[in-house]
Amino acid sequence: MIFPQPLTAEQRQTSQLNYNRYCLVNGASYMCLGETVVVLFATKLEASNTVIAVIGAMLFLGFLMLPLGVLRTRQVGAAQTQADFWVCRNCAAVMVASSALIAPYSKHLAVAWLLFNCFLFYGCRAAGLVMAQPLIGDITTNDDRAKLLGESNAHFYVAAVCSLVTVSVILHWNDSIGVLSCIILAGAAMGVTSSLFIRRIHETASLRESARQPQLPLLRLAIHDSCILKQIWGGIALNLGSIMLAAMSVATLKRGYHVSDTHAIIFSTVQFAAAIVGSKLTAPVAQRFGAKSLMIFAYLFVFPVCLFWLAMPQTFAAPWLKIFLFVPFFLIGAYAALSNSAIVFYFLQTVPKEHQVIGSMFIHVTTGVSASLIGMLASGAIIRVCEHFYGDGVAVFKAYFAATFVFLLFGLIPMFRLDRPRN
Repeated sequence: MIFPQPLTAEQRQTSQLNYNRYCLVNGASYMCLGETVVVLFATKLEASNTVIAVIGAMLFLGFLMLPLGVLRTRQVGAAQTQADFWVCRNCAAVMVASSALIAPYSKHLAVAWLLFNCFLFYGCRAAGLVMAQPLIGDITTNDDRAKLLGESNAHFYVAAVCSLVTVSVILHWNDSIGVLSCIILAGAAMGVTSSLFIRRIHETASLRESARQPQLPLLRLAIHDSCILKQIWGGIALNLGSIMLAAMSVATLKRGYHVSDTHAIIFSTVQFAAAIVGSKLTAPVAQRFGAKSLMIFAYLFVFPVCLFWLAMPQTFAAPWLKIFLFVPFFLIGAYAALSNSAIVFYFLQTVPKEHQVIGSMFIHVTTGVSASLIGMLASGAIIRVCEHFYGDGVAVFKAYFAATFVFLLFGLIPMFRLDRPRN
C-alpha cells in the first residue's frame, strides 16, 4: 500500500516482516532455478565451458532491462513493480526448463534457447529490483537498515540451504535432465508465491513520484557525481568476482573432478550455508568500520578462492580428502552475501534519497552490463586459452583460476578509491 506521508514505526515493522518472509520463500525458490542448477542443466545439454562462462555473466547482463522497472514503478509503485516482474521472472524459468524438450532435436538450438531465457529470467529480476534499494531505505531508518539487510539475507540463505539439501536428495535418486526440469518448475512456483509477500509491503508515495520525475536532468547529476562514479567502478569489481568464480567453480567440480550432480549440489549447499555467516557479518563490520571498509572487506574474499583452487591436487589419494573442496565454495558463499549487502549499504549511505531512483538504475545498469561484458570476454578468453594449452581436466581450471587471480587484482584499485559516506 502506498501512503502519502512517512511510514509509521508499525508500518515499517510490518513491511520489514513481509520483506523477510519474501526472502525466505524466494531463497527456497532461487536454489531450484539459480546458477548451480542452471549450470548442471547446461552440462546435461552438453554446453561448452564458454557457454557456462556466459551463464555466469547473465545475472548482470539482465540489468539492461532495468528501465522497464522504472516505467512500471511510475504506475503502481516499487513493491507492486517488484511483485509483477517476479511473476514474469518465474515464467522465464519455465521456459528455461523447456530447453530439455528441444534438446533431442537440436543441441545447439536448445543451448541458444537456454541462454535467451536465462537473459529474460535475469532481466525480469533486474527490472523488479530496480527500486529495491530505495524501497529498503523507505521501510527502514539509519538505525535498523544494516540489521534488516543482515536478517533478510540470512532468511534467504537459510531457505536456500534447506532447498539445496532437498534438491541433492532428489538428484541422488534420479539426476536426469527431466528431473532437473521439474526442480526448476517447482522453483518457479515458489517464486510466484514469494511475490505475494512483496505486494503486502507498505511504501511512501515518494518512490513513485521519484520514478515519475524527468530522469535526464537527474542522470546528468549522477554522471557528474564523483561518489557515484567511484562506486560504479567498485560495483564492477565486485560483480566480476561473482561472474568469474561462481559458475566456473561448479564447472570445475563437474568437468575437472567429475563429481556427481548430487555432490555438486552438496558443495553448493556449503556455499549458501556460508552466505548465512556472511550475512551475519554485515551489521557488525558496517557499524564498526563503515560502508567503505565493508566493500573492501567483501572484495578481499575473491583471492583465497583462487588460491584454494590452485592448492587442490589434481587427484585425491583418498576419497574423503575431497572434503577440502568445500573451502572455495564456503568462501564464494560468504563473498556473495557480503558483496550484495555491501553494495546496497554503501549506496544508501552515500546517495541522497532524492537521487536514489535514478542513481540505483544508473549504477545497476552500468555496473551490471559492464561487468557482464568484461566478465564474458575475460572468462571466455581465459578458458579458451587454457583449453588450448592444457586440453581438458583439472589442469585447465587451475590455469583459469591462476589467470583470474591476476585479473582480479586490478579490482583493488577502485575499491580503495571509494569515498567515505557523506552521512
